[in-house]
Amino acid sequence: MSQDPHKPAAGADGTPGRRAGQRRSSTGKELLDSAKKGDKPISYNLKAFMPERVNAEVSKRYIIDQNEIGTGGYGKVYVAQDREMKDRMVAIKRVVVGDAQKKKVFAKEVTIMKELDHPNICKLLETYEQGRFMFFVMEWCEGGEVFDRIMEHGQIAEQTTADIVKQAASALKYAHDREIAHRDMKPENICFCTQDMSNNHVKVIDWGLGFYFGEGRMKSAVGSLTYAAPEVLEQRDAEGYNSACDIWSLGVVTYVMLCGKPPFWGSHTEQLKKMKKEQFPMTDSTWQAISKDAKVLLRALLRNNPKDRLPLTEVLQHPWLRHAAPKMDAAISRQVLFNMRQFSKASQFFSLCVASVARQLDHRNLTDVHKVFCEMDTNGDGVLELHEVKAGFEKIYGKNSEIIQDVEAMFARLDLDGSGTIDYTEFCAAGIGERLSTEENVLWAAFKAFDCEDDDGRVTKEEIKKVLQKADVNKFWTDEVCDELATELISRFDRDGDGSLDFDEWTRLMKDISSDKAYGLLTDRNTSASSGGNIEVEEVDSAAAVAQEGLLSGSARSLRSGTVPKGGARTISGVLVEKMKRPITCVCSPQGDKKDCIVM
Repeated sequence: MSQDPHKPAAGADGTPGRRAGQRRSSTGKELLDSAKKGDKPISYNLKAFMPERVNAEVSKRYIIDQNEIGTGGYGKVYVAQDREMKDRMVAIKRVVVGDAQKKKVFAKEVTIMKELDHPNICKLLETYEQGRFMFFVMEWCEGGEVFDRIMEHGQIAEQTTADIVKQAASALKYAHDREIAHRDMKPENICFCTQDMSNNHVKVIDWGLGFYFGEGRMKSAVGSLTYAAPEVLEQRDAEGYNSACDIWSLGVVTYVMLCGKPPFWGSHTEQLKKMKKEQFPMTDSTWQAISKDAKVLLRALLRNNPKDRLPLTEVLQHPWLRHAAPKMDAAISRQVLFNMRQFSKASQFFSLCVASVARQLDHRNLTDVHKVFCEMDTNGDGVLELHEVKAGFEKIYGKNSEIIQDVEAMFARLDLDGSGTIDYTEFCAAGIGERLSTEENVLWAAFKAFDCEDDDGRVTKEEIKKVLQKADVNKFWTDEVCDELATELISRFDRDGDGSLDFDEWTRLMKDISSDKAYGLLTDRNTSASSGGNIEVEEVDSAAAVAQEGLLSGSARSLRSGTVPKGGARTISGVLVEKMKRPITCVCSPQGDKKDCIVM
């Protein structure tokens, strides 16, 4: 029998259901409650959490150093300090918007950088438009350019070079998969995240010449002569060129890092001639010390015909780049995976808030989460697929663990934008755990993502609604629900009655909804709510809950050392949980042995 198109489609139980694409009729309160088993995940536009501020003064938010750290054809880059969070440093690029054409160029750069969510691509945090100027606020890579490292040491060690090339190739693969070419790959545009010489984490910067090649062939001769591909230098107007130009440039960068010299030199004509013949020296004493695998990869990258260049997928699997990466501390991996499982049970609004935080945090705040992500990303494409997440959980918990049975459902809930993969920001959001409610700089990042209109240090009902709208939640929640949610938040947490939330009030909001999240985790296992709304913890307190996952979190360490938070309470994910009246049963092993217990 056919369905009457004028009637709602029936659900599995025969009751009226929601048509495909129909928005949900959740209430504002429901969006603040912990996720329940069986709840279908909704998707957000995570790019919405990059504020674009117009007619707001950047100097009111940041103290900008007058000494530039970089310069280019369109502007200069400075280091700046957040006025409220003194340990938060950023890089700010100031450009002059002289006319409509330049504004269009800068707007394209913003669009490209918002699109790129990858651990090895410099993150754009927010923008300011102020008079003739536009300011790009980015994460600060304090370790400096790879170019500076080459100039200082003459060359870069082969193992370090391989590590850098792998990260740069992963960044390019990610961008190319989204039909974006960089077109200016060079050592000046690859930066070390820290000054620690043992830390090789790098980021690709400066996407000002980036191009959406899916919209048409690239025909402009751009980039640097030393690093540009031959087809770029020749400007074949009729044919143009494709994203393989980045692969050539990556090959030149690799060559320069290994020996400190460019592979081609001379006049423009002489260089082009050598490029076409694929003639570059690799016979002197420096190259005799370089491995065969490195030379094979170089020859595969520096091919005159773009079609002959080794695809980035194969570059990432090349023997020279498949060296054994340092293994992660198992306790750190367990903590991050534990946080992921918690996050998948969070309320819808809490998920959105944490995603806004992760979008704003830089590499200094994400060290451990970053390492776990890279270890799980086995094919190096900058996103996690279901099989990679499952393999990561199996590695920690074992293939036969009950936890593995929930991975697929958890994966769907963590895929906040509905892309079918877990992007870097989504992973970071799930992995940061208790820090949202315990670290002031993390709370500040979320606060400023919602203080999106006038940057005045207060979050209004309209600003909350605007963030929800930009995140495309209207596809799932009605305007009335968004309004109800914003009203609920203001009425519940606006202590001074001024109709908005200051940072202290926002902090209370975050701690409150993170509390709901953690209780939601405990409720699945061993809690029950009384009619009065109080939670009774039956068999396992916070320390045991941590031990049950095999963790050694900060709270577990404090318990082991004998320190207990003021008031006799213990914590799990920053939430106070009443102490047990009955003895704890150790769950570090299936037998409940206390031997080698990480908590007791």
